[in-house]
Amino acid sequence: MVIYFTQRWIFGPVIPALMREFQINKTVAGTIGSASIMGYMLSPILAGWLSDRFGRKPTILFGIFGFSLLTVICGLANSTGQLFAARFLTGLTEAFFFIPLLAFTLELFPERPGFFLTLMSSGSSLGWFVGPALAGRLLNSFGNWRSPFWVAGLAGLILATLLLLFWPRMETSKSTGPYFKKDLFQPRYILLLVLLGLVAAFQISTEFGFTMWFPAYLELEMGLAAATAGILAGLYGFGQFIGRPILGWMADRIGYHWIGTVSGFLLTACFILILGVKHPAAQGLFTLLAGFIGSGVMGSLWTSTGLIFAEFKGLALGIITTIGYILASFAPILIGYVADHHSVGLALWTVCVPTAFLAALTFLASKFAKPSS
Repeated sequence: MVIYFTQRWIFGPVIPALMREFQINKTVAGTIGSASIMGYMLSPILAGWLSDRFGRKPTILFGIFGFSLLTVICGLANSTGQLFAARFLTGLTEAFFFIPLLAFTLELFPERPGFFLTLMSSGSSLGWFVGPALAGRLLNSFGNWRSPFWVAGLAGLILATLLLLFWPRMETSKSTGPYFKKDLFQPRYILLLVLLGLVAAFQISTEFGFTMWFPAYLELEMGLAAATAGILAGLYGFGQFIGRPILGWMADRIGYHWIGTVSGFLLTACFILILGVKHPAAQGLFTLLAGFIGSGVMGSLWTSTGLIFAEFKGLALGIITTIGYILASFAPILIGYVADHHSVGLALWTVCVPTAFLAALTFLASKFAKPSS
């Protein structure tokens, strides 16, 4: 999970370098940044269904080998079109790793699903820190935007090989029944899936838009060095790394919907503070706090979805993720467009703050759409 999100979030700090080398504006840079999200939105349902039918292990291993190799290829791109295509294919393969891994973890630890799922996914949060920090460090050391892609991709290939060799001799059950649970077609379940998908859409828009563009904001408009901007932006991931198991443990006891809703509203306040202050130390503190609090939203969303749709959890997780990524893929592009016409800071204000609030509001609404049995 660390490697997975490291390769995803190395992109933010390299945006200024890409703009200089390829002579592109912020809108184009945002479009390239959205490429992996666009690719990702096409495969979660297929990835979840395949893992339900044929097992988690082969699907997960295919995903990690795929996105690691394609991350290396990203570093070989010689044009914006090539980089967009490579990032698109990277996102396409990511779902084959992540969606089955969520389902696999829920099956391994049924006694405390919220805690163990968020403990596992806290690795992605650490990757949220490692990615920007690594990219900023390598840019400062080598002045080459390609090196972060090569380092992260090669690390993923090594880890994928180790997983292939040392995967535990354990496999969860494979589905042999009907292809779809009939409950999925009941209006109340459809409504619930749509609402949970919208929660994912708003929250992914918030987190991905912020993580991708905040380093560029710190570098281009706050005057910080790439390495410093990467570390400050990466504190969001470090906060999530700490917060996910803690809030997951609390959600197991208090309730997933309530933890997710309250976390969403508090995250909105944190973004207002981050963008309202100008001192780097204060920004770093509020960014760390935002990551800690915001971790409760997606962790609660994944766990509650997997438990409600227990028999077809891979498929259900794939559906809400697909809805989320279809809508969220526009967030980095919109931020880039607003930044071209005004500023990155204003773009973060007008996109990330409202979507964080809408994620919390929609999570609250989904509580009342949940079937009673």
